Amino acid sequence: MESIEENGKAMAKGVKGLEVQYTQMSQQYTQMSQQVTQLSQQQRNTDFQLGQLATTVGSMQNKGKFPLTTEPNPKEHCKAIELRSGTKYQGPQLPSEDDVEEKTAEVEQ
Repeated sequence: MESIEENGKAMAKGVKGLEVQYTQMSQQYTQMSQQVTQLSQQQRNTDFQLGQLATTVGSMQNKGKFPLTTEPNPKEHCKAIELRSGTKYQGPQLPSEDDVEEKTAEVEQ
C-alpha cells in the first residue's frame, strides 16, 4: 500500500510541477504577444515616418523646379505676394493726378 501512496504523492507532485510550468509558459506567451503588438505598432510608425521622409527628400530635390504635384494654398484667398527674399510686392503704382494731367497735355499737343 505504501508504494501506491508513494506513487500517488509522486504523481501529485508531478502534476503540481506541470501546473507551475503551464502558468509560467502562459505568462511568457502573454509577454511575447504584447511585445509582438508593440513591434507591429513601431513598424507602422516607422513606415509612416519613412513616407514623410521620402516626401521631404522629393521636395528638396525639386528646388528651383516646379513641383510634380500642386500644393493647395493654405489661405483661401491670396491678398499679398511675398518674394523669397522676404520683400513684399505692393502691386502696380497707380499714377497720381499730376502724372495723368501731364500725359493728357502731351497727347493733346
